[in-house]
Amino acid sequence: MAQATFEEIKAADCVRMYNQGYSIAEIAQALALTYTPIRNALIKSGVKLRTKKEAAKIMINRHPEWRNQFLKYRLNAKSRELSDSKIKLLFLILTEGCIHKGKVQFTNNEPLLRNYFSTQMKEVYGISTKKTSEIVEYINSREIAEDLMAYNIKTSIPAEIMNALLKSPKLTREVLRIFADTEGAVIISVRKAPRNFTVADRRVVLACTNQKVKYQLVELLSSIRIVGHVGSVGVSILDQNSLRGFERHVGFSPGVRVVRKKAGHGLWYHFEKASLLKLIIRIYDEQKIRGNRGAHLGVFMNCRTKEQVIKMLNSWYTEGGIGLGTSNF
Repeated sequence: MAQATFEEIKAADCVRMYNQGYSIAEIAQALALTYTPIRNALIKSGVKLRTKKEAAKIMINRHPEWRNQFLKYRLNAKSRELSDSKIKLLFLILTEGCIHKGKVQFTNNEPLLRNYFSTQMKEVYGISTKKTSEIVEYINSREIAEDLMAYNIKTSIPAEIMNALLKSPKLTREVLRIFADTEGAVIISVRKAPRNFTVADRRVVLACTNQKVKYQLVELLSSIRIVGHVGSVGVSILDQNSLRGFERHVGFSPGVRVVRKKAGHGLWYHFEKASLLKLIIRIYDEQKIRGNRGAHLGVFMNCRTKEQVIKMLNSWYTEGGIGLGTSNF
């Protein structure tokens, strides 16, 4: 049987089949012709040819069974559950993670926290993370990304997660530790008093710009008897009892240090957060021992310069030792 020539085939048939979603190769096969004449006929008829991405999408829509061959990972029933590990993973994403186009990424200077992200990802999904740089851990999986995006964690902490946390003080302490390690700051400032220099401000701040999340953090802190105050930069822990409670029940992981965008700037740059928190408690303890006359005069009454206060604080910091925090990770 003689093969049909292109001249015997109407160009309109090619256009019709192409618009129905058939590829050029499929049209050529159906009409027993080669690829090039079909392509040229479509172009001559004014058809805008599809890109590779558009063609792949149409082919998958026409052949749904092909979709699974492009999946890097398939979620099982256990991975879809809201486990404690998934809640901790979501808090890591809330603080210093992001989800974009099938990529779940966590960026942090601390190896401890990057390793913790990797551990939680392995625990929840059974998949190992990869590195794009020394400070970035990530996975590429549309299925995992969609599963995590469903919680919309960057907008607010979902009600089901808040309910789970409020029922579990242990889990609440763990996620607050994550928030503290990634977004927490310890403030100890020195100022001039009428007769001496002294410590003026002592607080822990959980940095957060999301107004709804701020109040949710206050609720979580309150559930473990810590008073938090909403401010412009986040949630502050100010009073002595709450600071002691935070140090005892939440704290910071050992080795996590103060890091700012402008490296080297700031009185406590690169000091360990856990030890700075213990330094705040040490100041309170010293006040009890030496007496609390006026604005901390019982402790710093002989400090005539800022440097003398800092020297005393550095001495207590060194006595407290580095790495005094207890890790939950």
